[in-house]
Amino acid sequence: MRRTLIAGLAAMAVVAACGASTISLDGEWKLDYFPQPDSGAVRDVPLNVPFKTVKATVPGNCELDLVKAGLLPEVEVGLNVLKLRPYESYQWLYTKTFDAPAVDAASGARAVLAFGGIDTLADVFLNGEKIGESANMLIERRFDVTRRLKKGANTVQVLLRPVLLDAQHATIGELGGVSGADSERYRKASHMIGWDIFPRAFVQGLWRSVSLELEDPVRLRECVWMIKNLDVAKRRADFKFRARLEAPFSVIDNASLRCTLSRGGQVRAKAEIPLISYHPVADFSLGNADLWWPRGSGEAALYDAVAEIVRPDGTVLARDARKIGVRTIELVRDDVYGPDRPGQFLFKVNGEPIYVRGSNWVPLDSFHGRDMQHLIPALEMWADLNCNMVRVWGGGVYEPDAFFDWCDANGVMVWQDFMTACDVYPQDDDYARATREEVLSVVLRHRNHPSLAIWSGNNENDGAFRWSVGRKLARDPNNDRNSRKTIPDVLFDYDITRPYLPSSPYYSPDVVAGKAKPSEDHLWGARAYYKVPFYTNSPCWFASEMGYHGCPNIESLKKMMTPDGLYPWKKITGEDPKKDFHWNDEWQLKACNSSITPGAMRCATRNSLMTNQTKIMFGRVARDLETFVDQSQFVQAEAMKTFCEVFRSRKFTRFNGLIWWNVRDGWPIISDAVVDWYGGKKQAYYALRSVQHNQLVMLGDDHVAWAVNDSRHPVKGHAKFTDRESGKVLFDADYEIASNSKTRLGEIPFSGHGLILIEYACDGETLRNHFLYGETPFDWSKAKEWMRETEGWKGKQGNH
Repeated sequence: MRRTLIAGLAAMAVVAACGASTISLDGEWKLDYFPQPDSGAVRDVPLNVPFKTVKATVPGNCELDLVKAGLLPEVEVGLNVLKLRPYESYQWLYTKTFDAPAVDAASGARAVLAFGGIDTLADVFLNGEKIGESANMLIERRFDVTRRLKKGANTVQVLLRPVLLDAQHATIGELGGVSGADSERYRKASHMIGWDIFPRAFVQGLWRSVSLELEDPVRLRECVWMIKNLDVAKRRADFKFRARLEAPFSVIDNASLRCTLSRGGQVRAKAEIPLISYHPVADFSLGNADLWWPRGSGEAALYDAVAEIVRPDGTVLARDARKIGVRTIELVRDDVYGPDRPGQFLFKVNGEPIYVRGSNWVPLDSFHGRDMQHLIPALEMWADLNCNMVRVWGGGVYEPDAFFDWCDANGVMVWQDFMTACDVYPQDDDYARATREEVLSVVLRHRNHPSLAIWSGNNENDGAFRWSVGRKLARDPNNDRNSRKTIPDVLFDYDITRPYLPSSPYYSPDVVAGKAKPSEDHLWGARAYYKVPFYTNSPCWFASEMGYHGCPNIESLKKMMTPDGLYPWKKITGEDPKKDFHWNDEWQLKACNSSITPGAMRCATRNSLMTNQTKIMFGRVARDLETFVDQSQFVQAEAMKTFCEVFRSRKFTRFNGLIWWNVRDGWPIISDAVVDWYGGKKQAYYALRSVQHNQLVMLGDDHVAWAVNDSRHPVKGHAKFTDRESGKVLFDADYEIASNSKTRLGEIPFSGHGLILIEYACDGETLRNHFLYGETPFDWSKAKEWMRETEGWKGKQGNH
C-alpha cells in the first residue's frame, strides 16, 4: 500500500505588492481579421493583406466580437455554432493604444506586459516591434518591455494564427488523435474540438485580462509557505518559508526578510533573518494553530501571511501578502487485488479520514472570455450542495486565482487535473519541454493553496492508450513520458506538499497486467437502470466520475433551440425508444454531436440515454415534450440520489467518496449536469442537495436504514419513516452516531411499489429524505404524485 504524506500550507493570490502598480488594458480593442493566406501565416505588422475590422472586448473571443457586430447570429441557439467553421482558418490582429509613465530602468524597476490567456498561436508586438511569441492558451504570458516602453502613448498588438492550419505540419503518432489530432500537439483546451459535453468551437482570442505591470526594483517571487511538521494534537506547526528575490546587489546584506502570520488582527508568529541570499529561507513555528478543515469537518481557518524585505530603518522594499491555511493531507492508495488485498483510496486531512462529497468542474463556457462572469455563481452552487471537493476536469482550462481563493475560504478541496484528456499525447522532447513549462507555471502559481488537495496527471489518458488500436497493439501507459516522468519530476522539485495521481483512473503496472483493478474509477457503464451491480457493487473504493442523463427544463430548451427544432421527433414507430424518437439536427448537436455538417448528424445516442432510462423506469416514454422532460428529470434525480446514498451508506467500509458528474454545463446542451448553462436547475439538483448534508438518514433496497455523520463530533438524532401511501409509521426512534462514522438503524419493512418519507432531526437541523421502493416499471402518474412531497420535487417547483 502506497502512502503519500503531505504537509501543506497554502496561499491566495498576492493582494499587495509594495509600491508596484498595474495598468489594466482590458476593455475595448480594435480587431482586424482575414483568412490566412494559402501561402502561409502572416507573422508581422503592419498587415500586408486585405482585412476587415470590428470592435473587440478583452477579455473575450474573436468570434463573439463578430456576434456583437451583428456579423454572426447568437451562437448558443440551434445550429448557429456551426457557422463558426469558416473562421477556424482566420487570423486575428488585436490592437490597443495606451498611455504609460516613464520607467527608471537604471534603478532596477521593470515594466511587464502580462497576458492572462492568449488563445493560442500568437506573435506579440509593442510599437511595431516584435517582443515575443506564445503557443499555449492555458498559462499566463509575461513580456519584459522595460527598455521598449515609451513615456506616453504606446501600441500593443497581438497577431493570432489558426491552430487548425498549423496542424497540417504536425506529425501525430499512431496512438494519438483519439479525441482529434487537430489539437493534440497544441496546448489549447481539448474540449474545443468537440466533446460529449461541448460543441466544436475552435475559437481564438485574448480570453483573460491584459495589463501593464510596473514593478519596483526589489521583488519577491515564488514565495512558498511550507509546513515541515504539524502536530495536530498539540496544534503546533513548524514552517519553512522560501522565496526568490530579484533586487540590486546593494540590497543584499543591507536588509532583512521578515515573515509574519496573523489571524483576527493579531500576530501569531514572526521570524526575521538577515538578507544574505537571493533565495532566502526562514524557519519558525506557530503554536496554538487553528487548522484548515474541509467543509463539514471543521472551520476552514485562514491566516494572513506576509513576507517583507525590510531595511534597517524600517523601510519596506518588497512585500508579498496572502491568505494561508494550516493542514496536512494524505492519500492512502492501493490497487484492488481481491479479498486478501482489497485495496484502498482514502483522503486524510490532519490525520482524519475524510469522506468525499464532490462534483466535477467542467469549463464554465465554450468561449472562455466569458468564464469570469459565471465563476462565483457556479461556486456558490458547490456551497449550496455542501460539496467538500471539486474535481477540475482535464479537458478544460486552469481556473483563476479567484477560484482557489473561494475554495480556500469555503473549505472545498480541489482535485486538479493537468490539462490533457482522453488521448495519447506526444512523447518527444519538444512536447516534454512544453509540458514542463506549463506544469511549472501552474504549480508555482497554486502550490500554496490549502484547498489544493491532489494533482492528477490527466483525465482518462491511461485508458486512451488502447481505445484507438485495441488491447493487442496498445502501449503500456506506465511508459507515458508526460504523466510518469515530466510532471512528477516538476512536482518532486517544486511541490512536495501533496499527492500525485498519474492518471484518473490510474492503470498501474499490475492493473495493465490484469493482476488488479483500479481503486479509483470512472463509473459510466451502459447507463442502464441505475441500480444494476455496475453502479452499486463496483470494486473501486472511490468514483471520481459517475452520472446520469437528464433533460433540461422546458424554459432552457426554448432558449437553446429554434421553434422548429424544439420538438425532437417526427413520428412514432413502435415500442423501441431508440426508434420512437427522430432526433433532429438541433437535438443531436445539443447532445453533443461534434459533426460540423447539418444533416449529417445521426448520432443520437446521448439523447437516447434519456428515452432508454425513462422506458426502463415507467415502461413507456411520454409522447409530449413537457412530460418527457419531467420523466427524464425524475429518473436522473432518483439515480443521482441513489448513487450518493449507496456510497455514503458504505462509508469507510466499501466506499470512501464520490465525485459525481456534474453540477453545471459549460454550454447549452442536454447532458448529465444538474444545472444547465442558463442556470436552470434540474430536479436532480435538489435531490442531491437533500443527501449531501453532513448528517444523512437513508434507506436501501436491502431494507436496512443507515444514519451517517461526516462531522468530527458525535451527534444525537431522531428519525421517523412513514409509508406515503398507507400513512403507516415504519420506524420512529432516537439514535446516536459517533464522530465521522455511520450507524445501522435497523430494518424497515416494505413491499410492492411505494415511497417512504424520511424525517429526521439531527445536530440542530430538521431534514427530510425519501426512498422509492419497488421493481420497475413504475406507474408514472402514481410516482409523480408521490414525488410531489419530496424535497427534490419541492425545490424544483419552488425554483420556477
